[in-house]
Amino acid sequence: MTVTRRQLEESIRAERRARADPPFLRIAGLIASGQATEALSDLVFFTSPDAFLPATRLLLEEIKAVFPASAAPLQESMARFLADLSIALVSFLPQWNLRPGGRLKEAGLNAVAERAKTLVADLARSTPAVTESLLQTWRAQALARFKAESAPNAERLAASLAGGSLSSYIDNMQAAVRASNLRHIAEMRAAGRTPTEISNDYAAFTDYAMLLGASFVTCNPPLIDIAWASDPTHWDPLVDEILSSQPDDPADDLARRVTLEIVYANMRLLRPIFLVTEGQMGCVSLQVNPKRHDDSQAMIRDATAIYAILQAKLEGGVPNVVFKLPATKAGLEACRALTQQAIGVNITVSFGLFQELAFAEVIAGGQSLFSTITHMTGRLAFAVRDELLAATQALFRNGITEDDVRSAAAWSGIAVIKKFHGALGRLGVDTSRVRPLVASLRVYEGAAYAGLPTPIPDITEALGTRIITVFPNVRRAYDQLKNPQVRPSAIDQPVPARALEILRHSEVFKQAYYVEAPLAVADRGGPYLPAHPLSLADEAAVADWPPVKSTLSEFCLGYDRFVQKILERRRKVSW
Repeated sequence: MTVTRRQLEESIRAERRARADPPFLRIAGLIASGQATEALSDLVFFTSPDAFLPATRLLLEEIKAVFPASAAPLQESMARFLADLSIALVSFLPQWNLRPGGRLKEAGLNAVAERAKTLVADLARSTPAVTESLLQTWRAQALARFKAESAPNAERLAASLAGGSLSSYIDNMQAAVRASNLRHIAEMRAAGRTPTEISNDYAAFTDYAMLLGASFVTCNPPLIDIAWASDPTHWDPLVDEILSSQPDDPADDLARRVTLEIVYANMRLLRPIFLVTEGQMGCVSLQVNPKRHDDSQAMIRDATAIYAILQAKLEGGVPNVVFKLPATKAGLEACRALTQQAIGVNITVSFGLFQELAFAEVIAGGQSLFSTITHMTGRLAFAVRDELLAATQALFRNGITEDDVRSAAAWSGIAVIKKFHGALGRLGVDTSRVRPLVASLRVYEGAAYAGLPTPIPDITEALGTRIITVFPNVRRAYDQLKNPQVRPSAIDQPVPARALEILRHSEVFKQAYYVEAPLAVADRGGPYLPAHPLSLADEAAVADWPPVKSTLSEFCLGYDRFVQKILERRRKVSW
């Protein structure tokens, strides 16, 4: 039976109603069973603003009463809950449910956060072992995150963040989430000043990204592998269980099962956002096997099978997942089939208007709640840069320096996404359902990039797009900028003329920037008409196009490494 958007929306609303105003005993029971994260979600996302203050007062009183006589594991769960609550209430999280409508003020939430911090500090004095266990866990988590952020002196930073007490850790985390520049973008979206949604371009540390306002996750096989490596204590036993239960399964099936576990963990974290926004936010992007990028039927089978598994895990609920498909002819066929079944997609390996407009048309005609079209700004910029640097002698004769080339190339991906936005507007495409997503962000540092508005134009110059997905290292770099000037609708502003003039010398850029679609674009090519225009119908040319070729090669190589790691792990388990 064909599923419609309306049916999906009603199913999501029904699940949200079922979780509304969870009873005290449910939240207390979650804490008692060691599920502090789930208890916090129930309290912050599903407790009504009017009931929140009485509910937290009762919880804090109950914890204070039962903590001294409780066993150490329960004490640790209660202490973790109090610490997480204190941090969450000064983060972006209250914007999803508690703050809208003005019934709960920031001052009131801050007061609850302070009471929770004071209580956990008092209780911790009598339980040094619990305190040390939590601090050790938080140091390890912080160390893994700082390494992912490419932070110098990660060990020192992790030790400093954890501090020597629960209250110092809470203070440090509160300061970090309050100071985040990225959070400011999420606040702008919540206030209706920009449509831009922030995403975590990683399969780990989603809980931290959510504190800053992230509401989407993008991942691929290399990022799944990194998530596993970032927390082996958690993931190794789960992977071993998969390998032990199905020791003879094909490698691809094992890779899919491991991927599903990590993706599902991220889905669980984002599930409350998916429900409170009625399916408009809170999804995880899961990449189908990249080695099948030229086989539409294999991609369709892969996605529909995974969707059914996730639906079963959610006890019939609508999976908060979209499937990452390549922007190829086979990907277009898979996109059409999946969106007609109301399954959302995220189009990747996407760099040019000839790709993105074709997928926009298909998605607009489908039944998915929403789907995204990823524009890989940094990967396009590097391909353009390398092409132009190889021709520097000819460019020098035109007065173009190497620094000019590097700076202009940094604009190339932004130029294409800006033109894509303009085209969607001219075609009347609803960007709440066909969402441009800016990915593969880069940080541009050094004298060559002094003329850029910021070191991260992939964020500042793309504001106004629907989603920007951010690597941990880019998030750190952006949060360390001093008062970055942001324009809520920067996506509508023109690219500097000098940059476009230089980019005219790049065939790769012109192939991305040009499209034969007179109703969608104001220009008809002109100086941006490439020597060899591309179309999805020319599969060989698209596969050989530098940004597509290098990206697919990297994804496939990453998948092979991931599979090899699983097979090596299986050999160890079988011993």
